[in-house]
Amino acid sequence: MMSLTGGGLLVGLGCLALVLLLLIALGLPRTSRRWVAVSIRGTEAVALSIVVVALGAAALNDEYSFYVSWSDLLGARSPSTSTHGGASAQRAASARAAGPGFSQWAEAAPGPLAPHPGIRLQAFSVTGARSGVHGQVLVDLPPGYAANRTHRYPVVLALHGFPGNPAVWVHTIHVDSIVDDLVARHRLGQSIIVMPQVNDPATVDTECVDAPAGTGPQAETWLAQDVPAWVMTHLRAQPLRTSWAVMGYSFGGWCAAMLGMHHPDVFGAAIVLQGYFRPDFSAGYDPIPPGSPAARAYDLIRAARTDPPPLAMWVLSTKTDGLSYPTTALFVQDVRPPLSVTTVLLKTGGHRLSVFIPLVPDALSWLGETMPGFRA
Repeated sequence: MMSLTGGGLLVGLGCLALVLLLLIALGLPRTSRRWVAVSIRGTEAVALSIVVVALGAAALNDEYSFYVSWSDLLGARSPSTSTHGGASAQRAASARAAGPGFSQWAEAAPGPLAPHPGIRLQAFSVTGARSGVHGQVLVDLPPGYAANRTHRYPVVLALHGFPGNPAVWVHTIHVDSIVDDLVARHRLGQSIIVMPQVNDPATVDTECVDAPAGTGPQAETWLAQDVPAWVMTHLRAQPLRTSWAVMGYSFGGWCAAMLGMHHPDVFGAAIVLQGYFRPDFSAGYDPIPPGSPAARAYDLIRAARTDPPPLAMWVLSTKTDGLSYPTTALFVQDVRPPLSVTTVLLKTGGHRLSVFIPLVPDALSWLGETMPGFRA
């Protein structure tokens, strides 16, 4: 059977589309019966439309590897293996990390939560004081948040993919329902889920990096400093690295890994769902010159080997994911203490939401087991 990825399927569909187009243009096959001729032309036109749509879908799939095989397309479940490298997750989470941490925000008293007190899912428009980035921040509050006015909660910073937006976490992944179920089963403590818009403007693939001054957005500053500062001054959040985790998928998975590695004084844990470990800029925007100090700083594979931080990581990838797996494989083989990495590797599966969504409960259960602030 022809492979789902690669040039063979594209060539085959292209040739079929050309044949159908020629049949329509030449009026073949010919018949003297008008109603038969009309039926044939209509069938050919419908077939051509279907083939053209299939060709476009195959081209997109070939580019982004959403599905990597016919069995993957048909929904076959993939076996998985789990490995661990570096320090123990508990040791990494509880270790002391260099940096200011929450001392820069913890003394601020949480202000009133506007505009809708008492509603769990809320949307805010936030402008970063340090980065200047402006974006929407969705917040899912625990069910008892409004009633318990003194309790402080752990925080999960959830980062979307590119292109994408924060609402994917709620409307497609249903992270709020997943958290509620884990809380009910005593696998995770009640938590605040903060879902910021990652990029400003949303059409720029920033890879969450701070571009050199004047050349692009300060995305890392927005996510590592401005959003936590806003959370600490508006929500009742725990001011401890053992109560903060960053989680993301695909592009957001890279961002989660990078933020955790660069800012372990804020994030004690990182969950990486089909992410990668070196920035992968889109065409037209690459603010980091190759070989520069910035490029070395954003090479997490190098950092895992030469300067590993005290961070607990849970990483998911598949062996057939051409975006995630190559750098993931290099990263996990170089892990050294005090960094801790638990890796779940699927044998097959494309680069898409339906591959990692079933494993989000496992990732958050791991968080509840590992991080003191998230324990039920």
